Amino acid sequence: MPPLPPTRQLIPMALAGLLATAIVAFIVAVLFISWFSNPPFGWGNAPDQPIPFPHTVHAGAVEDGGHAIQCEFCHRNVTTGAAATVPAVEVCVICHKQVNGGNVKADHIAKEPEIGKITDESLSNIQRVLDKHSDGRPIDWERVHRMPDHVRFVHEAHLRFLTQGEPRQVTLPMGDEQPMNLPVPVQEACTVCHGDVAQMAEVQPQDNQSLKMGTCLDCHRQNSVSTDCTVCHK
Repeated sequence: MPPLPPTRQLIPMALAGLLATAIVAFIVAVLFISWFSNPPFGWGNAPDQPIPFPHTVHAGAVEDGGHAIQCEFCHRNVTTGAAATVPAVEVCVICHKQVNGGNVKADHIAKEPEIGKITDESLSNIQRVLDKHSDGRPIDWERVHRMPDHVRFVHEAHLRFLTQGEPRQVTLPMGDEQPMNLPVPVQEACTVCHGDVAQMAEVQPQDNQSLKMGTCLDCHRQNSVSTDCTVCHK
């Protein structure tokens, strides 16, 4: 039996082994979590948007200080096509021709107290939108939810399933996984995959809406929808 190395050599070797084990365990844990949900430590967070767009203000309930704008007013293709689409700057200007720094005056605020809640920062961001429109430049919104390029996800088909048809109850493998009574309004249908965006000042992927392939397959199976590869893959 070969002699053991001196103790002073064993300690560094043991520490190196522990460090390597910890690193491997950390990587495995991150991969495991990312496979079944969203990456931890904020690594899966959406990038910052070029101009802040608080959905709480635009789509939030009126009683909560929002304006209850319907999802499809901005995402105009969501009920008719494959992609939901993001709004062109012209859509923003429909409202912000009226709601902007030039119109928010003391006498106007006195008549409409809600306008008084607009902060200087918000007015500055609104002006940036108007400047984009004046210059003929688009707002380069950053995508939050992205499927791989080989995946085909048709919003129209999913919205039609959730918002049309005879009254029925289904269980979907997203969110709280509680039985859901269909049909539902478009706004509620969107929350199935995206979470309650109307309550998000900054839209981020949700842990219980991981949009993984397994979730899609579970949903198709539970609702008697084809799981043939060609249904979702190009």
